[in-house]
Amino acid sequence: MKHLAFPQRAQKLSLAAVGLVAALSLSACGADAGTTASAPAAAADPQIQALVPQEFRDAGSIEIAVDNAYPPMNFMQGDRMVGIEPEMWKAAGDLMGLEVKPTVVAFDSIVPALKSGRYDASFAGFWITDERVKEVDMVSFFQSGSQYLVRPDDAKGPINAFDDLCGRTVALHSGSYEMTYAENANKTCAEEGREPVVIQGYKSQDQATLAVTSGRADTTGMGAEVAGYVAQLSNGKLKTAGEVFHQVEGGIALPQGSDLAPAFQAAFAKLIETPRYKEIFAQWGLESAMIAESTSHTAK
Repeated sequence: MKHLAFPQRAQKLSLAAVGLVAALSLSACGADAGTTASAPAAAADPQIQALVPQEFRDAGSIEIAVDNAYPPMNFMQGDRMVGIEPEMWKAAGDLMGLEVKPTVVAFDSIVPALKSGRYDASFAGFWITDERVKEVDMVSFFQSGSQYLVRPDDAKGPINAFDDLCGRTVALHSGSYEMTYAENANKTCAEEGREPVVIQGYKSQDQATLAVTSGRADTTGMGAEVAGYVAQLSNGKLKTAGEVFHQVEGGIALPQGSDLAPAFQAAFAKLIETPRYKEIFAQWGLESAMIAESTSHTAK
């Protein structure tokens, strides 16, 4: 896995616009995700189409659960959802010959919704972890890692490992693995006789970020593909607190045993071989989050 670098440039978006994402996310939960900004439709690939289960070919579409408050992976600009994931689901859907219909769902409700069969897949900036694969199937199309943001006047030192959170108040996205890792870090803090991590959970990453800029929390952690981007958009209100650590693959989630997984993996593999894949990531300055091969993950 390549080392993740900070984004070198970011598509222009005002901090006020980013701040609106939290409100949009809360008001749009369970609602249609609106239009998505994307390139013109590509031709379907017959070999990939052949991997699509007949029920979906007959329907001509699939239903996916999405997040809309995790820039630059996914966020709203007016009534349009933009970012890496809308481009990826559109490109993959084109290759499969399917229309992809997104619905915004609260992040911590997505896995239960997949397990209940409500949605066919989900694009929501998921990390692929052993714990998550016990509940859903996953297919990779990017790489990520942990990185934390603090205010510029922070004097508590760098955060280059989870136990560096001891003695800090941390604002985190509910349902994310950053929450789990922070809770586990508390065990290390206790064993070493250090102050505990005070954990605050929020419905969206935007709300967690606002808790830091407003002084309610010391730091917030997120995927490295998002942290550098958010810091750039903060107009000096935030800075990265350390290096990227705990590198992982990321991708989509599907119900366990989904017959769509091979089609998605084939679509991602095809995209990775084309200039379009790099164009999607380069648009947001995230070439370092690209991967060389898509992999499928199921419970052992």
